[in-house]
Amino acid sequence: MFVEIVRLFIVFLATAAGYTLGQGAGPAVSDNGTIIGATLGACVGYVAGGVLGRLLRQAMGLVEDRVDELHPGRLLAGAFGAAFLGGLAALAGVPFAVLLPGFWGWPVFGLVVWSGVYLGWRLTSRKYEELLGLAGLSTRPLVRASPYGPEVQAHLVDTSAVIDGRLLAVARAGFVTGSLLVPRFVLDELQCIADAQEPTRRRRGRRGLDLLDALRNQSGVEVHVLDDEVVEHEEVDAKLVALARRLKVDLLTVDEALQRVAELQGVRCLSLHRLSDGMRPVHVAGEVVRLPITRPGKEPGQGVGFLDDGTMVVVGDAEDLVGKEVDVRITGNVRTAVGNMLFASVSQAGT
Repeated sequence: MFVEIVRLFIVFLATAAGYTLGQGAGPAVSDNGTIIGATLGACVGYVAGGVLGRLLRQAMGLVEDRVDELHPGRLLAGAFGAAFLGGLAALAGVPFAVLLPGFWGWPVFGLVVWSGVYLGWRLTSRKYEELLGLAGLSTRPLVRASPYGPEVQAHLVDTSAVIDGRLLAVARAGFVTGSLLVPRFVLDELQCIADAQEPTRRRRGRRGLDLLDALRNQSGVEVHVLDDEVVEHEEVDAKLVALARRLKVDLLTVDEALQRVAELQGVRCLSLHRLSDGMRPVHVAGEVVRLPITRPGKEPGQGVGFLDDGTMVVVGDAEDLVGKEVDVRITGNVRTAVGNMLFASVSQAGT
């Protein structure tokens, strides 16, 4: 279609040119000359238009390939810089076009404008990240610019949820489905943890990277990396809250402080810690359970054991039973900052 339209314009121009030349042939042959000139012009325009149209289409293809290789931020900054310095160069070149005699001023004017356009492109495209950052624009646009909405299951993942290790088990159990959104700055923070000098911290970071890789192969879960910098905030927690509000998605975290701040700003949070704590079996007073006594308690005569879910049980008069597995009767429980703690006494049936 492009080639045909270009050919049509060239045919019109060549026909008009042939008609004009035919009129200049003289009054004796003016009638026949105009017809012959228009006809010859149309024929030449048809051939030349096809050739020119194909050449233009090939040139545009080369330009498109070159543009595809450029970063969008570089293209935007370069275009603004070229237009700005080109405009300044045009103002500076007006005196040359006016003062120089004849047509000598126009080539100089064109040279000055072209130099300004080229210089503006070169300067701004080389420093496009810094310039866009100064303008408050991100060089990493959102993968999904529009909010997800309540009808789409999407969860923004915090660094603490990745390195915690329980996210994969929760996903395999089917409690987390849909899209897991991992911002680029969370991956950067996770990489810093994986490269830390401290062995324990380094192991946690690498385990988090392995967990994300395993989640990518988990059915029912899709992991997406969001290339968004959220330049209006510096702290990672503030970036997460702002991004969750912008996309209207849940925030998946283990950090209770972040959860409280996010909920105060209207962001719904999914806490793996609360889920794990809520899934623990409920033990009522009088129930008998069997567990090993692993160490003495803080008070004299006490022994401490742990259930399979990690709940700590303080058993009275069990200091002498350390290293043994006994039946204990639950007598009460107390809620602590780290979870639920049970109190028990040695069951008479287990002694």
